[in-house]
Amino acid sequence: MTSMEALGSKQQAVEFEIMGVPNGYNEEEILKQIDEIHVTAGEEFDAESLFILVENIVKHAAPIVGSFVPMACKGPGVVNAHETTLAILGMLSSYSWDARAVMTLAAFALDYGEFWLLMQIGASDQLAKSMSILKGLPVLAGNSGLQKRQQALAELNNLIKVTLEVIKCIFELEKLPNYGRENVPALLKALNHIRLDTYWLIRTVIGCSAQMTGITSDEDQEVDLSSLTYNLYHILNNLKIQLNVCKQQIEETETEAYQILMNLFQIRPKIMEVFKALCYGKSNVQQLIDGSNEVYFDVLKHRYVLLFISGPDISDNDVSTLKLLRKELGNRGKVVWVPIVVQSKTTINIERKFRSLGTEVPLYIVQQFLPIPGIKFIREEWHFTNKPIVVVINPKVRVEHNILLEKIRGINSFSCFRKRRIDLLVCELCSCVCQCYLCVHIPKK
Repeated sequence: MTSMEALGSKQQAVEFEIMGVPNGYNEEEILKQIDEIHVTAGEEFDAESLFILVENIVKHAAPIVGSFVPMACKGPGVVNAHETTLAILGMLSSYSWDARAVMTLAAFALDYGEFWLLMQIGASDQLAKSMSILKGLPVLAGNSGLQKRQQALAELNNLIKVTLEVIKCIFELEKLPNYGRENVPALLKALNHIRLDTYWLIRTVIGCSAQMTGITSDEDQEVDLSSLTYNLYHILNNLKIQLNVCKQQIEETETEAYQILMNLFQIRPKIMEVFKALCYGKSNVQQLIDGSNEVYFDVLKHRYVLLFISGPDISDNDVSTLKLLRKELGNRGKVVWVPIVVQSKTTINIERKFRSLGTEVPLYIVQQFLPIPGIKFIREEWHFTNKPIVVVINPKVRVEHNILLEKIRGINSFSCFRKRRIDLLVCELCSCVCQCYLCVHIPKK
């Protein structure tokens, strides 16, 4: 049994239903069938690392393909491409869409690479020739069949290359910062289309598998891949257009947030206006997380607000510093964690990490576990370089300090709090002096 057979695809196929959409179906009906497949998306899988291996196999196999002509593999059969595609999607339903496409391609690449490797060394290596016979692979053919199958092989290789390009575009699309539907509407539309793109990628791999069987058959049967090639080029071009539109909207969102924040700090804004521009942009503002509860931004009014800005992974030393800072701050202010998330696909684990610290340290958490529009402002104006920082905003909503968390040694690391402490000491001293003066100079009765 080959790897593709293990995924439910029979490689004996040469009769192959391959048109743009299955007979009697349109894209909406295909999507309906895809969505009916149970999807848990619970298993995290490093699809990109596997993709690199697959790409290397294809790249190294490509020159070999043009040098040899294979013979019969196994007897011809029939494959229903649509049903097989749905079966594979169902079998891999616990993985992300991109992972399903890459894993299917990997199964094909394993057989594809092994086949051409044996073809390359089989002529001079008796072991390879014996392995080919045991695995049911063809004996090397002479040059007589080379011209005959060269075009089919070239078309197959071209389609595999386009498949790789489509998957690369999907990876790039998924890495774009997702600032929400209101800020980057094109991204949500593109991401929603990935499930249909994945369907066609898997269906294309099945077509490539069928073509491999066809061109290695004694009966000299080949599959017409032209409609699949046309369809995949169409998907690739659409993805490239979507990528450009998304990048433009992302840049506009970041620039707008940057400018709004610059303007806000020139006037006397409400603290909620700062958080909206910083973390939400045009999206609706969510309440702050306070342990297991949610509270409005009113709790921050007329107080010092210490913005703790970091990703989900912080050290035990950082936690200790936050606890000390929160204790010494007392009722003078509040600490608010602004989560910095790089990836657009927020996992439950990431959100859980943020919430977990919120129960360990008495602080508020901004309820936004996706990339934030104000990241450009945070990086350029507050010099955030992925190391945790604390930004102090005073009761008049002015920025007084921004400092690396690792450099903080308690509340006195901020001059604004040192000044207040000195003022209190001076007041207490003056009061004490006044009392002493009165005691000395008031005549006794």
